[in-house]
Amino acid sequence: MNTISFKTSVKDKYELISIRPIMDIIFGENNWSFRTEGIDRILSVVSSVPCAPMVSYILKDKGFHCEELTPALSF
Repeated sequence: MNTISFKTSVKDKYELISIRPIMDIIFGENNWSFRTEGIDRILSVVSSVPCAPMVSYILKDKGFHCEELTPALSF
C-alpha cells in the first residue's frame, strides 16, 4: 500500500461534505484522511494502485484545487 499526499484548497470539514461520499466509496472510509490545519490542507490517500489522477479528478469536479505532493527523499 502506498500513501499519496495532496495539497488542496479545501478549507474545512464543511467543505469535505461534498467529497466524503465518493472518497469513502472508492477508497474506503479508513483509507483517506484530511488535515485542515496548516496552509497546505493535506489530503492523504492510501491505495495499492496509482490513484493520483482519480483523486485530482474528484476534487476538481467538486470545485477544489488539488496538487500531488512529491515524497521527500531521505539519504
